[in-house]
Amino acid sequence: MVSFSTVSSAPSLEHRKPTLYLAGDLGKSACKFLYWWQDREFQPLWLGSDVVEGVSDTTLRKFDAAGDLGEAAWLRVGDCTVLVGNSAIGYGSSFAADKVRIAAYQVAAALGLAAVQAGVKNYNAVVSLALPLNEFRYRNDVATKLGEIGQEFVFCGRQQQCAIAPSFYPEGTGLYLLHRKEREGAIAMSYTRRVVVLMMGHRNLSVLVYEGGKLNANLSQTSDTLGFWNCFKADASATGIRETDYNSLLAALTTDNSQQLSKVEGGLKDFGTAVAAIRQGEMKRLEAFCRDNLIDLLVGTNQTDIVIGGGVAHILRSELRDYFTSLGLAENLYFADAIGGRLLTLAEETRNAHADLARPMRFADAYGLAQALAGKVRRG
Repeated sequence: MVSFSTVSSAPSLEHRKPTLYLAGDLGKSACKFLYWWQDREFQPLWLGSDVVEGVSDTTLRKFDAAGDLGEAAWLRVGDCTVLVGNSAIGYGSSFAADKVRIAAYQVAAALGLAAVQAGVKNYNAVVSLALPLNEFRYRNDVATKLGEIGQEFVFCGRQQQCAIAPSFYPEGTGLYLLHRKEREGAIAMSYTRRVVVLMMGHRNLSVLVYEGGKLNANLSQTSDTLGFWNCFKADASATGIRETDYNSLLAALTTDNSQQLSKVEGGLKDFGTAVAAIRQGEMKRLEAFCRDNLIDLLVGTNQTDIVIGGGVAHILRSELRDYFTSLGLAENLYFADAIGGRLLTLAEETRNAHADLARPMRFADAYGLAQALAGKVRRG
């Protein structure tokens, strides 16, 4: 069993109420959720990560006619009105605010949308959440805030109450669970190999080490300074790209089409030089991180698997494969989206998935947690 944290202060669930299930990965670039109820299939939800508190009723009226609640999500908690996701874009940055409140609002918005889809207003919610390793210490505070919100809140004009029972996992746990399940299915026996999960996220770069089915916290490491966005900005600036053109540069990087419209130049620009600098910079930093935190785990053993996830892993897939092949580890290397099948289908059902080729890779952690939670529910 994977080591994780449930929160002892979680409320007792009332069996008379319907129960919603939610698994989520609260990323900086986007929040990825899967929800379901009763014996329904997983429903995917891709929610923007921005959160803005204290907006006016005048602002809310802009969203009255919205057809997609996921694009126009808002909450009222007590006297405070909060925009969550894409509705908050342009009103401020969520990441200058309190991490605990941000996470709680993101989860509450996801539950609110799930409850609307399920047609319930008063319900239990069983929640599995992935938190970055360097933010895992806030899990009890997030649980407390969720408990407060659940007592009574409004989601897009709909009154709701819920008793929330949360569990928290280090970001990347879902990838380990997926990998273990797949390998056990292939060998028809318990999987005992050490598994190293390399999470290449928007916010941080982490390595999680699982031994005997449990996270070895002493060997696991994370760096928020090596998260993709910090490195992207540094390399973009070094090649003369202004912040106004960051979205164009990002499009060039993720689509392999260096020709993109530039706001700065008012026409097409070739971002090829900047793209090459970002790729090289990312790999240089990754190799240094691996030398410090990963190589020692791989010396003298062929009993360790490496699972790579996070949106950056899709962008650098070829370079990553070449790097680990050069270390003689090609046979031990797995990418999180290689499982395919249902993961690909669910990821493709999310909003604007056609424009994001990394979507399955980015969705895999939440999918792994959802699979584990659903299995636990079935077993009773």
